[in-house]
Amino acid sequence: MGRDKWSSLVWLGLAIWVCVGSYKLSLGTFNNPGPGFLSFIAGLIVGALALVVHLQSRSSSSPAKPAAPFWANTDRSLRMMVTVVALLIYAIGMEYLGFLLSTFIFLAFLLKFIEPQRWTVAIFGSLLASVASYLIFEIWLQSQLPRGPFEIF
Repeated sequence: MGRDKWSSLVWLGLAIWVCVGSYKLSLGTFNNPGPGFLSFIAGLIVGALALVVHLQSRSSSSPAKPAAPFWANTDRSLRMMVTVVALLIYAIGMEYLGFLLSTFIFLAFLLKFIEPQRWTVAIFGSLLASVASYLIFEIWLQSQLPRGPFEIF
């Protein structure tokens, strides 16, 4: 068996383990989710993806071409590391700046410097995504998001 076949079986096993553990926590209902609901859904998604990869690896008759080493492309590696650092700063800064402002800054940074876009795309795209996520989480789902120093939103 190739790498994809073995790794997909490991991921499938992990997904089953997560689903069983989540079920033991209580799933609740769709309108009133229990503590295991979200992890159960995540386990189902991981399991389905692992099953797709496993079936694809079994059906491919030609051996897969080896992938280039991940760290061989220094530009891609640098972008990945900068993105991880930016994500950590975003998570820490959310308490100080609030959800809306920190999300806007984080997305503008990603759109301008990690995956370069024009300034208008970066500004309006991050503004639209920030406001949309605020409306979904704060207004529609009524979850509490960090408000930051301005206490406006």
